[in-house]
Amino acid sequence: MSTLDQCHSTTAEHAHGHGSAVLPSKQELARSPRELTRIAGRKAWRSTDEIADTPEFRDFVEREFPAGITDMLTSSRRTFLQLMGASVALAGAATLPGCRRPDHKILPYSREIPEDVVIGKPLFYASAMPLPGGGAEGLLIETHEGRPTKVEGNPLHAVNQGKSSIWAQASVLSLYDPDRLKFPMYKNPARGRLEATFEDFKGWWGPEAERLLATRGASVAILVDKKTSPTRDAIKADLKKKWPAATWIAYDATQNSSAIAGSRIAFGKPMREVLDVAKAKTIVSLDRDFASASGPGFEPGGLINARGFAANRAVMKTSDDMSRLYVVECQASITGGMADHRKRVAPSVVTHYAFALAAALAKLGVSGLGNIAPKGVMGTIDTKFVDAAAEDLLANKGASLVLAGPSQPAEVHGLAHAINAALGNAGKTVAYRTMSEDEASDGLADIGALAARMGKGEIDTVICIGVNPVYDAPGDLGFAEKFAKVKNTITWSVESTETANESVWTINGAHTLESWGDVEAIDGTRSVIQPMIAPLYSKPDDASGPAAPVWSEIEFLAFVGGNLKPDGLALVRGAWAGALGTGAESEKKWRRILHEGRTATPVAPAAPGPLKMADVATAASAFTLPTPPTQNRLDVVFENGMVGDGRFGNNPWLHELPQPGTRVVWENPALMSPKTAEMLGVAPISYNDGDPNKIYTDRKFPKARLAEVTLSGRKVTVACWICPGMADDTVVLTLGYGRTSCGSVGENVGSNVYPLRGAGISRFGQGATVALVEGTREVASTQNHWSLEGRTTLVREVDLPAWKKHGDTVKNMVDSIYGKEAERVNFAEQLGELSHTPPNVSIYNNPYNLSDQNPDPANKGAVDHLGNPTAAQYTKRQQWGMTIDLASCTGCGTCTIACQSENNIPVVGRDEVAKGRELTWIRVDRYYTGEDINEPDSMMHQPVGCVHCENAPCETVCPVNATVHGPEGINYQVYNRCIGTRYCANNCPYKVRRYNFFEFGISKFNGGFYGKELADKVGGIPNVNWIPPRLREKVDEISRMQRNPDVSVRMRGVMEKCSYCIQRINAARAEMKLENLQNIPEGFFQSACQQACPSNAIVFGDINDPESKVSKTRANGRSYLLLGYLNTRPRTSYLMGVKNPNPKLRAPVADPQDHPHGGDHKGHGHSSDHHDHDGHDHKNDGKGHTHFIDPRKRFKDVGYALSLSILS
Repeated sequence: MSTLDQCHSTTAEHAHGHGSAVLPSKQELARSPRELTRIAGRKAWRSTDEIADTPEFRDFVEREFPAGITDMLTSSRRTFLQLMGASVALAGAATLPGCRRPDHKILPYSREIPEDVVIGKPLFYASAMPLPGGGAEGLLIETHEGRPTKVEGNPLHAVNQGKSSIWAQASVLSLYDPDRLKFPMYKNPARGRLEATFEDFKGWWGPEAERLLATRGASVAILVDKKTSPTRDAIKADLKKKWPAATWIAYDATQNSSAIAGSRIAFGKPMREVLDVAKAKTIVSLDRDFASASGPGFEPGGLINARGFAANRAVMKTSDDMSRLYVVECQASITGGMADHRKRVAPSVVTHYAFALAAALAKLGVSGLGNIAPKGVMGTIDTKFVDAAAEDLLANKGASLVLAGPSQPAEVHGLAHAINAALGNAGKTVAYRTMSEDEASDGLADIGALAARMGKGEIDTVICIGVNPVYDAPGDLGFAEKFAKVKNTITWSVESTETANESVWTINGAHTLESWGDVEAIDGTRSVIQPMIAPLYSKPDDASGPAAPVWSEIEFLAFVGGNLKPDGLALVRGAWAGALGTGAESEKKWRRILHEGRTATPVAPAAPGPLKMADVATAASAFTLPTPPTQNRLDVVFENGMVGDGRFGNNPWLHELPQPGTRVVWENPALMSPKTAEMLGVAPISYNDGDPNKIYTDRKFPKARLAEVTLSGRKVTVACWICPGMADDTVVLTLGYGRTSCGSVGENVGSNVYPLRGAGISRFGQGATVALVEGTREVASTQNHWSLEGRTTLVREVDLPAWKKHGDTVKNMVDSIYGKEAERVNFAEQLGELSHTPPNVSIYNNPYNLSDQNPDPANKGAVDHLGNPTAAQYTKRQQWGMTIDLASCTGCGTCTIACQSENNIPVVGRDEVAKGRELTWIRVDRYYTGEDINEPDSMMHQPVGCVHCENAPCETVCPVNATVHGPEGINYQVYNRCIGTRYCANNCPYKVRRYNFFEFGISKFNGGFYGKELADKVGGIPNVNWIPPRLREKVDEISRMQRNPDVSVRMRGVMEKCSYCIQRINAARAEMKLENLQNIPEGFFQSACQQACPSNAIVFGDINDPESKVSKTRANGRSYLLLGYLNTRPRTSYLMGVKNPNPKLRAPVADPQDHPHGGDHKGHGHSSDHHDHDGHDHKNDGKGHTHFIDPRKRFKDVGYALSLSILS
């Protein structure tokens, strides 16, 4: 047996005569700390557990098999008896006559088939979706035989341009929610809530409407959701004529009150900003997550902002320049993760930074800002940071932006407008549009006044339309108690809500995809909302009668206003009559608007007028700077969750999408910095409470400690969680959770923190305390799931000067051992393992490329079906590949939801996620860099799905050929062959394969079935999916209507993974043949993740076409292959990230290759005097590099080709 250590750099050491280092023992290696991955010279880590490097964490990440793969191997007699007892009980329940499935008569679809429907071919319709607080997204809805199945962005809409948010993607699931309201409900004083008919409501409402008309509506209040709808505005005007004394409140629980008030200060009237980030070269964000289109930090213009910002960051040539982003914020947002310079400070201190920036600009000579001086003492700020940002802003006058976030007071928003005006940015990088009356109203103040009037008995009728104030009204109003005492309460709602439960009458409404309507986007583009399907729950009032009406919001409002037979289409066309004109042209315009999904041009904005600098200065002089927080007087920030303000509370896709910073799902813990959590004694408990022997047998939830948060005397109890990069002495609370009435999915998930807000608090409060209370809560977090431990240079990033200097550099690495020339190594690959490992030479010739390296078109070593010589498959036909740009990716997670919707990926629930059994095909890995977990240098995101290796390790180990390679380079997964050995998952170095432990695809994740209560009593089974499928009652048949008919629904025991949307490729190929095309043209179709990505970070196409975008990105100097040194030859490549630091704040790393290999070379025979393989010495100057040599080599093994942890 040879004693040669095949690590390339070790051989080089011997060649240079440095001798062999003494290798440490296994025990010494086990005791030595794990070396972390490095990115641009900075340590990178995914979680605090990783940086702490506890023995329990090592056991978790270094186990031989993937998480969950051995969990089913252990059992006990007690478990067996529980399962058998429950099965017997359910078997008895299943034989009851009432549990039989009803028989149905069916008719062939072809009997009344619509003329424009082709079975198996989807139709697409343009529509729109209103956004919380105003604004809209333009949508393109995919329907199959009349069923909406997928939501995409409208490519013709100015806001979307084909992209979409996670809320838009997930909206189709809410349509098929089996827990939706299905019929009117009446609360009988003696008998409680009873099922009613719409005729019952009409009979009750008639006399009440007459009574209200007599009083001109003085005692009626109408609460509606904030939105920008021309038709609703017209109906509102009619209602005001009928009931001039009525109270109309446009209410948004999470409204940005300070932004509205700030625009009033600056312009004298409420204005909304429309940003053009693509034109901005320098941006300063004051706690504003402007790139977020949904979830935490949501902005109505988030899609526009993300797209524009990414376009300014994706440098493709060494001559390209990029924008620079300064962020001052209190928590780790997706915008902060993209920042070139970031300061983590409390929200109250952000205010100090805002006024310090204005002072710095005034000092540099910017006119108009010299008289802005607030009261109070300026806190401790980084003047070097502020001065550098000010100089950068001044150097880019007219091409810069200063933005204020919802946690900042109105005076700071007014100041941001003033700075933009002084720098000449108005009309260039930011435009202003006048807000509508509803949009500009202060709903929180209005609902406070309403609560006071209800308490005095002045209001006897409250009509709530699409709002839920019983759940989300400020905690000090006592709204729920006062609402319950009102004589007549009516709620129109699509979903079950707390307000609906407390109302005398509940009217079930039509979903957006079932109704007519209209909406105006943030840029003034107007769209018509058209129904995709008839209302699903239009139950007849009697068996022989017609279907009862299921009205949209505008139809119900019109009915309240006296229109007894409202028609949504007629209402919308009536409101648009002025814009459409009359005659034949009117119909043409209408049809074009329906077809394109938007008006040809946005509504012309009213001129904002000159900014009132004197008013801004007056407001600033009367403003007192807030006191920075302390441990006993914390700052509190309220933010939207993945489920918004709670309106999407019963949508499981959103619950199971990890939050960007914490990767927590199915929970809304109070977030704080590690230092603050430690000081307050509320840091989370470890995975296993210190018993490493139970980490894979016990229910392995991370546990969060419970704490009581107190603000102005109001208290809530929440779980506590840490988030690196958050400001100290700050608590972030996520709204929208803790629902008590929304459906089986969202009820009792997380904590309701709305009661903590007072009437004067919108998104920020001061003076809170946090006290530890007894108890813990199990929290599911994906931050360590599918971790590629021991692999290095996973996510790569360089500074702009390094890209400009070395981006075009290409090296041909000559290997002295094998005597072969490796592939040409570009700049990005030079920063990885390929710069010091043997060349990628296979030990066998891949039959698809007829080579041990790259396929050669000249090699005619294969024969076709006629026996003629032919070239390799990989040089013919179209070969599919993908590129993901890490400089553009924001980590929003839209790709995950889009993939879930397209490919029928089920949710698994909190318990199963905690075990590492989530089924999402594309995950977004999050990395922090730096030495300090409290203040990491940066946060980066990397989407990872199946990379479709040409030399796929999964294919060689499958005993039944369930995973095979196709002629176009796609790694197929054949579900009908798969027997669930999971060898492929164990052999996949990318950890992208997902296993169906249960029948998640055909039953509800929470195990909803008849007899569940009996089963719980018999066995107390922790996971109801153990019950055999034949004994479950599939109570949510309607949710199957959402599924894509082109994608198989997987069953238990089957492995699945990303398919490169093979169904879309096949559909495009069929269309190509109909058009007599040789190949599928570039852009003829898109993968689901590519189509949805707001920042255009994903490119998909034919890598054999040199003119395709994916080929050009793969040939770029920023392109690298994830784990490419394993010679898996992945078809998915990455473009490394690029940052643009200000040299006055941080010296850019201009020569990232001048580095030591980083870390410790124990176990490799390396000495500290290391040499490169091309004979050139590396300079050990301590500058950044992106990889290290793994120190955990367990023993000296002659077959150990590379220093990896694959076998550890």
